[in-house]
Amino acid sequence: MKRTGDLVLADVTYSANLRLPRHVHERPYFCLIRRGTYSERYGRRSRSCGPAMVVYHPAGEPHCQEMHGCDVASFNVEIGPSWQQRMNELGIPGDQPVEFDGGPPEALALRMLDELDHDDAGSSLAIENLFWELITAIHNPAPGTSKATPPAWLEAAREMLDTRLQEPLSLGTVADEIGVHPVHLATTFRRHLGCSVGEYLRRRRVEAARARLEDPEPSLTEIAIDVGFADQSHFTRTFKRLTGMTPGQYRAFLPFKTP
Repeated sequence: MKRTGDLVLADVTYSANLRLPRHVHERPYFCLIRRGTYSERYGRRSRSCGPAMVVYHPAGEPHCQEMHGCDVASFNVEIGPSWQQRMNELGIPGDQPVEFDGGPPEALALRMLDELDHDDAGSSLAIENLFWELITAIHNPAPGTSKATPPAWLEAAREMLDTRLQEPLSLGTVADEIGVHPVHLATTFRRHLGCSVGEYLRRRRVEAARARLEDPEPSLTEIAIDVGFADQSHFTRTFKRLTGMTPGQYRAFLPFKTP
């Protein structure tokens, strides 16, 4: 389980043939079914849920579930009061159940799931960005891909991220400083740059680290802190995921290490 502000992310497993009696959740949440199938009754309706489905449950929705003949793995994201308030301010409806079978909501939910394994300085930012993208995709499902010229503020956002790698920036901080709403920033950033704000920041930190590794003097811990990672272990995991090797392995291949 992971908390990012008012969001709670959890990868949970339900036993085969388990029956969950009629119940309600105080907070809205959405789930990505990763494995297994189950039947669900909500209100006077019912649905069959299986892998790749993303289901949004509004707060206070009465529902019951019956797992089928194998364990069910579900990635759940619970939405706290501050996020609900921001959704309401944006006019994003959150009072009706919604479901999707694959498509962009699944891809975004999978990216959020991947962030459970990361605890670096960019993880919270990535989760925040992906959440807004997912909520937008769920409640406004067919925006199409824009071919328009990127807005001028997008370059300002990139410059801010490039020059402030050491800071624990949030999506709200970036959006406030360039004068746009966080949701607009999140969706426009991916539309034109092909990645989330958090993913971009993480890649730029790794790029900065690669340049620092050309100097044999600083330790890996020093480099990690200098480019914005929480510590060396976070730095090592992220560096290896993006480059295929650890910082130490990368440094070993540099010219000054060659006999």
